[in-house]
Amino acid sequence: MRANFLFQFKILLLYFVSSIKKMKQQIFIILYCTVMLIVAGTTASRCHAQEPETAWIEMMPAIPPELTEPSQRAEYLVTRFWDKFNFRDTTLLLTHQLLERCFVEYVDLLSLVPEDTRDQSIQSLLKKSEEVSSMFAHILQLSEKYLYEPASPLCDEEKLIPFLQYALRSPQLDDYQKISLQYRLDCISINRTGSIANDFTYTLIDGETGRLHAIRADYTLLYFNDPECDDCQMLIKQLTVSPTINQHILAGLLKIITVYVNDDLDAWKKHARDVLSTWIYAYDAEQKIHDETIYNIKQFPTLYLLDPDKKVILKDINFETLEAYFKTP
Repeated sequence: MRANFLFQFKILLLYFVSSIKKMKQQIFIILYCTVMLIVAGTTASRCHAQEPETAWIEMMPAIPPELTEPSQRAEYLVTRFWDKFNFRDTTLLLTHQLLERCFVEYVDLLSLVPEDTRDQSIQSLLKKSEEVSSMFAHILQLSEKYLYEPASPLCDEEKLIPFLQYALRSPQLDDYQKISLQYRLDCISINRTGSIANDFTYTLIDGETGRLHAIRADYTLLYFNDPECDDCQMLIKQLTVSPTINQHILAGLLKIITVYVNDDLDAWKKHARDVLSTWIYAYDAEQKIHDETIYNIKQFPTLYLLDPDKKVILKDINFETLEAYFKTP
C-alpha cells in the first residue's frame, strides 16, 4: 500500500513538473534525482517485507560516476533504461504494476534527450517487448494513457508518434487493430507543434466574420470553448484574473480568441458576458472545425498557443503550463 501511495504521489508531482516547460535541464535533473532518492529511501525503509514492491527502483540503471554532465546522464538513463527488465516475466506486470511504474519514470526522462535518441530508445523498447504479445499490447496501452489523454501530466503527442509508427509496422497487430492506431496517428498529425495552425473563418456575435490567420499579435491563444462546461468556466476565470496573461494582453502582445464549435447558439450567446471585451468571442458558423476535422479537439477546454505566423508553440495545454510559459524569462 505504501509503495502504491508513493507511485500516485510521483504522478501528482509530475503535474507540477510538467507545467514548467522551460526549466533548465540541470535543475530538472537535480529535482528528478532528489525525488527518486526520497521515494527510494522511504520505500526501502518501510517495505522490507514486500520486496517485489521495490522492484521498480531496482530496475533503474546505475549511472557511471564519470558521467557528470546532465545531458550525458540523461542519455545514459534513456538508452539503457530497459536493460534489466525481463519482458517475459508477465507476473510482475499483473501483480505489482512494475511495467507501469517503470514506464512513468521512462516517459518522464524522454524530455531530457534529443529527439533522435528518444525515438531510437522507444523503438528499442518496443522491439524487446514485441516478443511477448501481452507486454507489447500493454506498453501501447500505457503510451496512450500517459501520452495522449489530456488529463495525464505527461501528455505529449510528439512522444506518442514513434510508438504508433512502430505499432503500425508490427506483425503482432492485425489490420483491424491498426485501423484505430492509424486514425490516432492521423489526428495527432493535425496542427503538430511547430507546424502552421489550420486557418478558419470565425463569426462574432454581431455577425461579422474574421480569419484566424488575420489576427495580428505576437501571440494568439486559440481557445476552443463550450460555455456550458464547468472546466471552461474555471479556465475563463483563471485567464481573467491572471496578472501575467492580462499584462501581455494590455501590452498588445497577446490576443485571445475563444471559439465555440457546436451548434447551440443560444447557450453561446448567453455566456458572451463571461469573457473580457478584449477577447475575440466567436463561433464556427461553417462547422468546418468538426466536419472537416481541421482540429483534433479531445475535450473542452482545449488551448493552442500560436506565434505571430500562427505556428503552434504549445498544444493541448492547461492554464498552469500557459502561465508558466509567459512567466519564464
